[in-house]
Amino acid sequence: MKKRDIKGKRRVMVGISCFLLFGPLVLQAVEDIEVGKESVRKGVLTAISEQAMQLYHPFWQYEEERQETGTFAEKMLRRITDNIPFYYYGKESIDETCLVEVVEFEQLQEELQEKEKVEDLRGQELAAAVLEENRNIEETMKIQINMPQELQNIEQESSKKEQSSAVVNGFVPQRQKQARYVAAQLQSTEFMKKTFFTEDATTMIRPEQIEYHTLMNFDATLKQGTEAPQILIYHTHSQEAYVDSNPQDAATTIMGVGEHLAAILRTEYGFHVLHHMGQYDVDSRDDAYAKAAVGLEKVLEENPSIEVIIDLHRDAVAEGNKLVTTLQGQDMAQFMFFNGLSYTRARGELTSLPNPYVQDNLAFAFQMKLAADEYYPGLTRKTYLKGYRYNLQYRPKSLLVELGAQTNTVEEAMNACRPLAHIISMVLKGENKQE
Repeated sequence: MKKRDIKGKRRVMVGISCFLLFGPLVLQAVEDIEVGKESVRKGVLTAISEQAMQLYHPFWQYEEERQETGTFAEKMLRRITDNIPFYYYGKESIDETCLVEVVEFEQLQEELQEKEKVEDLRGQELAAAVLEENRNIEETMKIQINMPQELQNIEQESSKKEQSSAVVNGFVPQRQKQARYVAAQLQSTEFMKKTFFTEDATTMIRPEQIEYHTLMNFDATLKQGTEAPQILIYHTHSQEAYVDSNPQDAATTIMGVGEHLAAILRTEYGFHVLHHMGQYDVDSRDDAYAKAAVGLEKVLEENPSIEVIIDLHRDAVAEGNKLVTTLQGQDMAQFMFFNGLSYTRARGELTSLPNPYVQDNLAFAFQMKLAADEYYPGLTRKTYLKGYRYNLQYRPKSLLVELGAQTNTVEEAMNACRPLAHIISMVLKGENKQE
């Protein structure tokens, strides 16, 4: 068969196939055209396309049911991609990943912003701290530079307060020592004896009793609080008076001075003080100590908390001798501490009048005397030592004080109570041993 004939047959077969394939579509398309809405050519092409999609792509019907909008090309692309599952999976995964990444990015951005804010705040705080430190350094430098002036100001202010206090109270306690003894002096028994003590002819002090460290090692501080009485002030010789005392007014005698001392110790130094007003020398002074011992024992039985006993006296001197010194512009009666040693030259130890606290009494009085000499030079006389015990046997911290004499005025005795109270306070609080 000739080649020309074969080609002809092929063309006829193709033509028939095309007619069979597209003929129905063309005919159906022509029927579906709505005249006036679109051109015949466009209508035919659209109809053919839709018929082809429905015939060769059955899921096109699903497209019609969904009634989606868009051009035919967009609809056809969606339908084709619907039949390629991994496309939408990939697209959804990509979208989800992108969304996550966007969210994460936004979160990261927020975190970064927050971090920047925190760092900003820290930076501001650091800057503020540095600035404050610089200011402190500057202030410190100013303080260091102006320290002498500041000290002067403090001293001036303190002086003003002291002057103000002096106006009200008439006395300002000394805060600094006005005199000092050197160690070599205090280590000398001879110096200690000559400087601090006066021996009565009836007795004698032994070197070991006045050894400086022994005396200063005694603990004179109070052990109990102020809930109960700590200090007792009483008077073996309640009738002792001053040059201008009114015999009918106990307030102008040694008893009035004792109440004044007790009041200062209470109000200015915070001690719980009991002032016993018993009178044991009204008829006679001869047995006053024996009578006072009975009253004293009763008071101590009722008040076992008492740690300090002060027997306050007024001394007797020659009429032309006046025991007075001037402190802070005020005349004050000089006073003297008194110790009984329970020892006489004639009899030795007085076993019939024992005092287990002789050494403690000596130490207690010596610490008072030393503090007085250092803070108020000239205010006290030497501690007087005598042979008997003088009711000092009831407590380790028992003290007998001779405040002024019959030649002093009541005012001079009253004025002396303030430095005396300060000395007592220093010893009982251990302030005399701060160095």
